[in-house]
Amino acid sequence: MLNISTNVIRGITFIKLEGDLNKKTLSSLESNINYLLYKQSMHYFVIDFNNVNYLDTNIFKLMQNKLTEIFLSCGKVVLCGLNLSLKKYCCRDNMIFSNQFDALNCFNL
Repeated sequence: MLNISTNVIRGITFIKLEGDLNKKTLSSLESNINYLLYKQSMHYFVIDFNNVNYLDTNIFKLMQNKLTEIFLSCGKVVLCGLNLSLKKYCCRDNMIFSNQFDALNCFNL
């Protein structure tokens, strides 16, 4: 089970994940991002993995398409709360931060 909560601060959407993130639960994250990106016109995202209990490392390959959609819509996304050992599974090192404060500082709005 994956719980997703969102909060918008200064035009940046914070997506906080809690629970298990795997192939089954990834679809709810993707649909949440679709709603925010296409219906609410949000383009800046911080995805917080701090409270994820289980993380299937294969989801980063599946998430790549959604991250690319955000980038192609002139958006920006950063990930925070990931264990340093998981960085190798992510697409870009410059989009990974240890906490939300550091992630917020990468946006120049």
